[in-house]
Amino acid sequence: MILTFDFHNHSCLSPCASLENSPSAMAARAAQQHLDLFALTDHNSALNAPAFAIACGLAYKQARRRVCARAGPIPLFGLEINPFEEAHLLAVFPDPLSALAFSDWVFRYLPPTEVDPGQFGDQVVVDPEERILAMPRVWYGNALQESFTFFAKEAAGAGALVIPAHIDRPQFSVYSQLGFLPEGAYDAVEAMWADPDARLCGRHCVISGSDAHVPEHIGLRPSTVEICSGKLVGDLRSGLAAMLRAWEELQPEIEARAALQPDAEAMCGAALSSEIPGLAPLVGFLEEWYPRGAAQALFEEIRRSFHAGRAWSVYKGWHPANSAAN
Repeated sequence: MILTFDFHNHSCLSPCASLENSPSAMAARAAQQHLDLFALTDHNSALNAPAFAIACGLAYKQARRRVCARAGPIPLFGLEINPFEEAHLLAVFPDPLSALAFSDWVFRYLPPTEVDPGQFGDQVVVDPEERILAMPRVWYGNALQESFTFFAKEAAGAGALVIPAHIDRPQFSVYSQLGFLPEGAYDAVEAMWADPDARLCGRHCVISGSDAHVPEHIGLRPSTVEICSGKLVGDLRSGLAAMLRAWEELQPEIEARAALQPDAEAMCGAALSSEIPGLAPLVGFLEEWYPRGAAQALFEEIRRSFHAGRAWSVYKGWHPANSAAN
């Protein structure tokens, strides 16, 4: 089974992204672009992962009504980590709770520099209906206080797909900041161009990503991956459909609980998930209803395909000669 994916996208939480890139708007755009797998990877944080999880479910339901049963994105969740060398690194997780836990851990390495919205842009945490839950004060665009290899190792240990980002870009890449790809437990590398220098790739699978900061760029540079079991996709879609049914039933109660949270009406400047009152009901819902087992199973199948070289950038694409099944 061939799946189209885009693992590098920023929401309104990233200070350099458009405020139009709410999780719900991104999910709807991914459905329009016929992406099968779609990851949210904001700078140094995953605080919009809960809203994104539910938004992708809603986008799938709407797309299925219009097109076909396969329409709509399966969500993945992560961060674009900015280590102190400023060579960017993607860490992608199968479920929003794993991404959120890793995001809270990463926060301890973020310098306490306050964001200047006029200079760097706003940083907005929202719910699935685009209501603002927080505007964190700390600047997510800052370089973290640890190294590229440190975060690559820790992300791998946390179970993420570890992907050096835009390795051949003239800034914020291993090419521009380091001049080489350090040894590490990478699952793939992301390139901007068709034929990156082999010294930047090692033996790793080369994929592409849109690095979308505005809605129009979502799906601009998708990749394809071949997996051996389409049943894994069906199992996860069934789990996400069950989650969505529960959300539609419980949404009024969840939103009422969010409105009653202490200081919910005040603009929250916190940057840890546990300190944002409006996130608590969303996290509680996802803890009960997100199909983590099915998500993990498909995630590990994708990892195996990456390691077997069964994934291709937008420039190479899938064709039968590349297929392990042929």
